[in-house]
Amino acid sequence: MIDKITSYDEFCEALNGRGDVILFRGQPVSDFVLIPSGLRENHIKVADEQMFRFVDEMRKVFGYDELTCIEIAQHFSLPTRMLDFSYSYTVGLFFACFDAKGRYGDKDGKVYVFNKSRYEWILRNHKKNSANVVKSNEYLYKWLQHYVDKSATKMDDDDGLDMPIFVEATRQFDRLYSQRGLFLLWGRDEICLENILKNEGIDEKDVFDTIVISAEHKPKILEDLARKHISEDSLFMNVGRIKDLVSTIKYGTPSK
Repeated sequence: MIDKITSYDEFCEALNGRGDVILFRGQPVSDFVLIPSGLRENHIKVADEQMFRFVDEMRKVFGYDELTCIEIAQHFSLPTRMLDFSYSYTVGLFFACFDAKGRYGDKDGKVYVFNKSRYEWILRNHKKNSANVVKSNEYLYKWLQHYVDKSATKMDDDDGLDMPIFVEATRQFDRLYSQRGLFLLWGRDEICLENILKNEGIDEKDVFDTIVISAEHKPKILEDLARKHISEDSLFMNVGRIKDLVSTIKYGTPSK
């Protein structure tokens, strides 16, 4: 068993033999726990209010549905009740090494390797209301409408989303195509997933494990990923740089 990954090839080796539907989330620092930004202490008092306002304005201007508005909010760093995941192991590895603000250069990174199939089976086996989302998005949109309308998320005789659930992206936003993204959406529990699973008597090892990425090897791994066209420009769809290129080609100078 590899304790700490030092290269792209070692990361691929650590994934060998896995089955089912596997998802990935990369973190540039290894002591992260799975909780959305909107439920962290520095955001929780204002996050929902800001998100509701954003959704209202986006729907007026662009006519997007609630879920697409929340997805866009998530990708522009507005705190929400969602966490990003990806179907792509290279995207997960990139985000474990990438540090836009230069805060974690000396910290080991971490990739969550999440067994989506197993988790959804556990929800059904524990008779969780959230398991209904797997079968019908009608349930999800009903819950979202309660949430966005600032009304109670309890629906009929149940308690709405009783555990976090994976939500497929609407993909009306370009970055979600490039990052092969989807989301883990929190329901009534406003604590980290590790504690939610513990409270339900579920061993987190049955749901996910983690791969630690060596801090000193992050730059080289990013170089290897860039050669595979996994980079900041390709994943974030750098619109500004594209506009500059077009302006330079047409007018000889970057756009202003």
